[in-house]
Amino acid sequence: MTAHKARRHPGAFLLSIFLHLLLLGLMVMGFEQASAPESPPKPDIIEAVTVDASAVDRARHKVEQQRLHEQQAADAHRQALAAARQREQAEQDARVAAEESSRQAAMKSLAVQAQRESELREAEAARQQQRALEIERVAQVQRETEARQRAEEAARKKAEADIQRQLEEDATRKTELAARQKAEAEARKKAEAKRLKDEAQVRQQREAGARKKAEKEAQEKAAAEAKQAKKIQEQKAAEAEARRVAEAGAEAKRLAEVEAKKARKKAEREAAAQREAEDKAHREAEARARKADEEAARQEAMAREQAQRQAQQQSQQRSAEANAEKAAQSWVNRYFKPRVEGAWLKPTAASPGMSCKIRVRLQADGRVSSVEADCAGDAAFERSAEAAVRKAAPFPMPTDELVAGQLLGQTVSFRFNPN
Repeated sequence: MTAHKARRHPGAFLLSIFLHLLLLGLMVMGFEQASAPESPPKPDIIEAVTVDASAVDRARHKVEQQRLHEQQAADAHRQALAAARQREQAEQDARVAAEESSRQAAMKSLAVQAQRESELREAEAARQQQRALEIERVAQVQRETEARQRAEEAARKKAEADIQRQLEEDATRKTELAARQKAEAEARKKAEAKRLKDEAQVRQQREAGARKKAEKEAQEKAAAEAKQAKKIQEQKAAEAEARRVAEAGAEAKRLAEVEAKKARKKAEREAAAQREAEDKAHREAEARARKADEEAARQEAMAREQAQRQAQQQSQQRSAEANAEKAAQSWVNRYFKPRVEGAWLKPTAASPGMSCKIRVRLQADGRVSSVEADCAGDAAFERSAEAAVRKAAPFPMPTDELVAGQLLGQTVSFRFNPN
């Protein structure tokens, strides 16, 4: 600890050594006088040691100058540490801003992905609804087929009864009639079996096509999700690499500052040059931080602008679809409904005030793919309305693609009021 104090205050240490040597010389001189042989008494001689006050002042001044230099060096060291802390704080703020910008970009990307998934779910719900309508139509056809079979079976039984009565009246034709009846029954069974087989094949083909379409859509969705996950992973890797490069730069800067501190101890001139270099580095760091802030602000502004454009496009698309839907309904009421009413043939049992809800699926050229009338259970009125729709076809189609898409992409419905 004494050696450490001597290094910190070399002037005081030299003055202490000088005073100790002076005291040692006085002691030696006193010892020599005490050990000398007695001699005749001599007059008392007063010895005095003269201390040069100017030398003491110079030594004290030197010590004070040394302390002043040490204080200045300590102040410079503290200033350098404060500057380094400010630079580190600026760099840390820049890193935090960059990380916040990346996080916001990731959140916006997740929001876009969530919107896309919501749209896919809505599309899937629409497909499910369409499939349910198709299933209901098939069920309706099956019910009609069963009703027709029951009617045919009743007619067949009635014919068998008539044949039986004829057989009782004319026994000679019994064998011929029985053979003809058997042949007719077998022909009907074969025809019915063939029809059922054909319908089963059609249903299987439709179901296979629907399954293939659903599998394809699932594969496309999985591929899109994998692509998005890969993109997010690449962004995270890029951010990690950027952080590593920043940390390496900070470590290099710290080592450079250590070497600069060592260089400052050699000479005042080098210390001034080093301070200038540090000021320059500080200005460059501030410039980089400002540039990073400006870049982050620019990226954030671009992201906001992109989000606004997307929201505006979606709003315009929804508005266009809504307008197209209204235009499509107006087109149906203006061009479809009058043609159907003009082609309608009034049934004999029709009564005033009758109305039907008609659902039609159209082809691109205006022809009818399917028609279904709901007339509150009046079968004759329903058949006449469906016949009027088929007779009025083909219907004129709008030239606007969006309006035409509304008519072709779904079932067209309108109220049929012939009176």
